[in-house]
Amino acid sequence: MNGKNLFGIILLIILGIFIAFTSLKKHGKTEIEPDKLINKTIQKTRYVLPEEVAESIISEDPTLQLIDVRTHKFYSKFTLKGAINIPLSELFKEENLAYFDQDIYKTILFSNGTSDADVAWILATRLGYKNIYVMKGGLNQWVENILQPKENEVIWDRVDDQLYQYRKGASEYFGGKVVEPEEGVSAPKTKTPIVKKGKKQVSGGCG
Repeated sequence: MNGKNLFGIILLIILGIFIAFTSLKKHGKTEIEPDKLINKTIQKTRYVLPEEVAESIISEDPTLQLIDVRTHKFYSKFTLKGAINIPLSELFKEENLAYFDQDIYKTILFSNGTSDADVAWILATRLGYKNIYVMKGGLNQWVENILQPKENEVIWDRVDDQLYQYRKGASEYFGGKVVEPEEGVSAPKTKTPIVKKGKKQVSGGCG
């Protein structure tokens, strides 16, 4: 058994435990088969990089929908601009599922790392929702790549230089700080303004 399959199985076990304590069945959604879910789980295309998320935010992409699956406490301290807060433990509330039942959006889930967003992705995908992705590395990677990019972490060829220059520009946009080679990385001191989207009307769903 290779690492990818093992990873998928572990996530499915987590999924099974989570479902055991939730009311998934009552929503009447058609669940996809476990083998299909595993195949989707091991696909790298379900991830988006922090740089891609930054570009979508900066360009004000109208199809972008960011969902922060951390607790309300962490969300209130720091999140991404425009992100909606749906804690993992509240995922199955009718008013929250309505956010997933919209094919017009590219929904990107994120947490501090990747694990909680991965679980949310699996749960939503098992229910048949589409166009859902996970921000790779979560907010930890966001801080490292976007808010506080470090010059000495980059191998200097032209492609890497362009990536670093982009990160520097994004850092300025989001109020971060470029970390010079002699400095260390610490938690960001600035907070990104939180602009919570109003919930869109979903045909057949709760208001």
